[in-house]
Amino acid sequence: MSKANKKPLPHSVTKSELIEMYCNQFSEAKIRNQINEILKEKNISKDTKIIPHLEFMEFVETYGLPKGYHYEDDV
Repeated sequence: MSKANKKPLPHSVTKSELIEMYCNQFSEAKIRNQINEILKEKNISKDTKIIPHLEFMEFVETYGLPKGYHYEDDV
């Protein structure tokens, strides 16, 4: 899939958006559990709806780019 057919990776996402991005790769439960674990490690409430940028990037680094997305600065 060429970059033209992919969406740029957003700066931050909601949990619902994260689940939608990765639903074809992992179960909803796994995605939720993993992001909640990252948030817990950073002392951020798991009840937060918007995942901060650094925690989102940690998730992406751990599980790879979601299918259909590219880093904004990719050439």
